[in-house]
Amino acid sequence: MGMGFLSSTGPDDEDDKRRRASGTPAGDPIARFTAAAAEVGLIRPGDKLDRNVVELCLRVVEMAAQIGDKYTVRGYLEDSVGAEIRAELAE
Repeated sequence: MGMGFLSSTGPDDEDDKRRRASGTPAGDPIARFTAAAAEVGLIRPGDKLDRNVVELCLRVVEMAAQIGDKYTVRGYLEDSVGAEIRAELAE
């Protein structure tokens, strides 16, 4: 699979629209992980995530970011897709 899908993402992509609709802050990865866990039924809405689950989420973010490190952000040769992932989803 190519990386073309990443070049089209931005403020209007579907995940961002869902996040804004749910009221989950962009700069709060724990809130985003918690909302995702509630969406898939791992926890009830309003419950907090166990620290072990948060650690798992952060490790998955890092794994995805390591893959993204191979690719640059269009127009920003010094930035990798992995850096963008970390900026959005790492503590």
